Amino acid sequence: MEIQPSSQLGHEEVERHSVDYHPNIWEDFFIKNPPVSPKKLAFVKLRNDELKTEVRKMLVDATDTLQSLELIDRIQRLGVAYHFEKEINEQLLRIHNTYFDSNDLYAVALHFRILRQQRYHISCDVFEKFCDEKGEFRCSLSSNVNALLSLYEAAYLSLPGEEILDKAKIFSKPLLETSLRNLEMPLAMMVSAALDVPLVRRVDRPRTRLYLSIYEKDSLFYKLLLDFAKLDFFILQTLYQEEVRSLSIWWRDLGLAKCFPFSRDRIVELSFWSISIHHEPFLSGVRNMVTKLLALLSPTDDIYDNYGTIEELELFTNAIKSWEIGAVSMLPKYMQPCFLAFHKIINEFEIELEQEQYSSRVKHLIKEIKKMAQAFYEEAKWCSELYVPKLKDHLKASLVTAGHSTMSCASYMAMTEDIPENLFEWVTSMPPIMTSSSLIGRVMNDLASCDFDQSNRQVASTVQCYMVEHKSSKEEARMKLMEMVEEGWKIINREFMFSTISIALMQTIINITNFNVLVYKDNDHYTNSNTIMKDYITDVLVETVELDLQKSLLSTIST
Repeated sequence: MEIQPSSQLGHEEVERHSVDYHPNIWEDFFIKNPPVSPKKLAFVKLRNDELKTEVRKMLVDATDTLQSLELIDRIQRLGVAYHFEKEINEQLLRIHNTYFDSNDLYAVALHFRILRQQRYHISCDVFEKFCDEKGEFRCSLSSNVNALLSLYEAAYLSLPGEEILDKAKIFSKPLLETSLRNLEMPLAMMVSAALDVPLVRRVDRPRTRLYLSIYEKDSLFYKLLLDFAKLDFFILQTLYQEEVRSLSIWWRDLGLAKCFPFSRDRIVELSFWSISIHHEPFLSGVRNMVTKLLALLSPTDDIYDNYGTIEELELFTNAIKSWEIGAVSMLPKYMQPCFLAFHKIINEFEIELEQEQYSSRVKHLIKEIKKMAQAFYEEAKWCSELYVPKLKDHLKASLVTAGHSTMSCASYMAMTEDIPENLFEWVTSMPPIMTSSSLIGRVMNDLASCDFDQSNRQVASTVQCYMVEHKSSKEEARMKLMEMVEEGWKIINREFMFSTISIALMQTIINITNFNVLVYKDNDHYTNSNTIMKDYITDVLVETVELDLQKSLLSTIST
């Protein structure tokens, strides 16, 4: 961090803090990256359609319960379930309506997880038969790694109060950790991946890429399904590359990165963020709008956190809350491009949505942006006054600045389907699932970056607030906050399970939460995007999967 002079407010030179963020690591990579050969893409799509028909037949023809569940599980892990929603729902309805009783822990846990993931009510009591008279899981189960892994993954769909699933985690985790020393591929990779991040908390595209590599090492895996998933990954990758290229050009032409050299320049990372929330090909328009919104919120966050004086930030907040274009004249010159960009992009959203007669949705997003500005300002005041609020007061503002409600609102706004007005009112009112999602994002962000933020004079983190309020050590604060995070996941599971809102719309909130697991695991990988985040983006957007299928024919048309 360095102290530097900046623009003038009135006639008085202002000294301000500026954080030395690393520059855009991608530069013009996606703009200059040549597109896939149209002939190759056309062939891949044709072969993909042929294989899709065969996979669908496999799914429809499966009659054995365990066989059906395993096939659905693999289809979901490989990221192609969106092709077979109807067939999967029909199979799961059949399975749910069929009496299922097994003494195989692997099968019971898989049955439990797959059905709960699709909102079928399955009691956790199904695991009681695997416990002894003291209610603990039987030691005789400890040598079956597949069963332990299945139990461990299922336990992460627990609801508040389901103690047996808490015991399932405590029982299975150390046994899986110990087993890693003696496991062979691909089971070792599956166990390692689960211990790193459970399946239900993984982001779709990185998860898909991971399981493509895992199943390649399984000699008994369905080659037809693996080939189909590879082709599908390739097709989506080419679509994302074109989207990122278009957004990179838009960002360059908008010129905000040059206006805000003190801010994080991360358009590719933000595009990846949107892909992680909405990976399906038909949601391209949603990804476009969400990325553009995030591209404006990111420098706004940096203005509030690092650069603006409290007097400037009050002007900025009032201007945003007024939403009057004329208010730009009251702002310091360096703030004006950001304020004008908000108006420009929101107006473009309105025009675009008007074609579908959805332009009235935009007012909900504007309201969310105003709420975020006010919450950013509250945090900035605390920082300027060196004030450490109580945790509940901190969360009242910081759950808003986490941005989950705003991203969800923007996602629903951009969808080309009928969404009732009351759904926008619901998602922006901080219902329990949104409160828990935002809490998870806020705490994980703070745990990953609180030392960095403290050294850069940013607002006190949730860790610091807890430490001051409870006179605790940092480690005690971290443990307590992680307990809150785990309870938050259970509340998300409960709200998802019993909601009448569609799975797809609820999944948007869950996907936003899952991305926070990726981006804030052990570090702030958005701010420091030149390490793990770069690897994820490379896997999903740059490195192509090897397409073994009819390699000789592909080679004749690829170049």
